[in-house]
Amino acid sequence: MKNALTILALLVCSCSVLASGNRTHELHIGVELTTGEHSKDSSSETTTITVERDAIVWEQAFSGRRGRGTPPLRKRFRLSPADRGNLINLVRSNNLLVTDSIELPRDGSNFRYFEISVDLTLGAKKGAINISAPRTAVTIKEKRLYQNTLTLVKELYRIMHNQDKNVHFEELILEPVRR
Repeated sequence: MKNALTILALLVCSCSVLASGNRTHELHIGVELTTGEHSKDSSSETTTITVERDAIVWEQAFSGRRGRGTPPLRKRFRLSPADRGNLINLVRSNNLLVTDSIELPRDGSNFRYFEISVDLTLGAKKGAINISAPRTAVTIKEKRLYQNTLTLVKELYRIMHNQDKNVHFEELILEPVRR
């Protein structure tokens, strides 16, 4: 009986050590992408991407003119250990475990805009990134925070697109129309 209790105590200790060791690689990513238009017919599209354990959940909802009668879309994708490891490396190498933001002014009352919000947890470290700008703000492409954040977002879309060809990333910055 004493040996059984000793074995049970060792088993409990080793399980708690393993569980605490896994926390250093615990990954949570929450991304919210919103594109919209401020005008007399204002509307917006919000895409939410959540990474938890071995899954990516993609949700898309519409509001305003486009949202009337359009039900939200929801898809679930599996996250392979290799893709999960790649995401962890991207978060670390792109210095995304920070709290930072970029907010560029929106001009006038009739314009198109985008917003990116990213909440990250990797082990005990956390990050929160917010970016907001007009969709014509080409200069934002030069900002390192924007570049690094988009690298993560595009990688999430690459993983999802490999499983569903209908899910793809749409550029946030609209290039000027040349006539």
